[in-house]
Amino acid sequence: MKLKTMLCAVLLFLSMAAQAQNQETADSVATDSLVRVIGWFCKTDTLEYTFSQVVAEVVGTDTTVVEAAGNDFRICVADSTKKGYTMQLVNTDVWQRDSTSVKGRMTLEAARMALGTKVLFSTDEMGGFQEIINWKDLYKNALNYQDKLVNRIFYEHPELYARQNIDELKKQIKQNTEELMGSQEKITNLFHQLKLLFAFNGKVLPVGESTVENAGTKFHYIARNGALEREEDSTENEYQLYAEMTEKEADGTTTNYYYDYAYFDDGWPRSVLATVEEEKADKKVITQMKINWLTKSW
Repeated sequence: MKLKTMLCAVLLFLSMAAQAQNQETADSVATDSLVRVIGWFCKTDTLEYTFSQVVAEVVGTDTTVVEAAGNDFRICVADSTKKGYTMQLVNTDVWQRDSTSVKGRMTLEAARMALGTKVLFSTDEMGGFQEIINWKDLYKNALNYQDKLVNRIFYEHPELYARQNIDELKKQIKQNTEELMGSQEKITNLFHQLKLLFAFNGKVLPVGESTVENAGTKFHYIARNGALEREEDSTENEYQLYAEMTEKEADGTTTNYYYDYAYFDDGWPRSVLATVEEEKADKKVITQMKINWLTKSW
């Protein structure tokens, strides 16, 4: 299951939730019966998170992990205005399961070269993710990292010159990078953890259970507020959102989406768990993403 598909499902869910809320407006619901995911962020707020993604295929009773990767990152609020926030993300560590194949090793090395790079992004006044600001610098850095990586690999393995023209390889890599990162929109779409992290910010949902059905898609969510019992170390008031969504396609494929969010009372996400189960006739593909809060300072 592609990450883009998962994030599209989040947006569909939010649209359906908004339709459900329109049936019972905020004016007709008591204030304490609403969960408001609003970011009350402050300049210099700094949080560290860890992100992981695992993709597995299930055939009968056999489960095979086909992809596993993750990274640690830090977010700091650089500026706060009436229109929204400017934040800075820095990846501090990266890992992946496939680090032995040529492709896996190159991917991991490129990611390690980019550690420490500052990524500037914006959110709206409620904390909802908007876009990557310094995308041109990131694009140039990506080209530079890949160029250095190819030069190093050919230096360490001169036998490659007999198999591959290095200039043609660099040209192909540049074309691929252009297709993947050649615009602000394209680069913004690559930051899945940021889209997922702030997906619910700016939303207002009634506390309790709600179910919405629309065009063959069934969506169910539970919103809770108050301290979370499972977080025994928490001294802050928090609230939680749990959502399930099921999509059924004409060919019989069924996809189940599960989202579990926990927030601090100032709107910073404490943890995110997103799972997608795509069931086909011969196998099931499960994609799971986790984002967990590590530290928080002001």
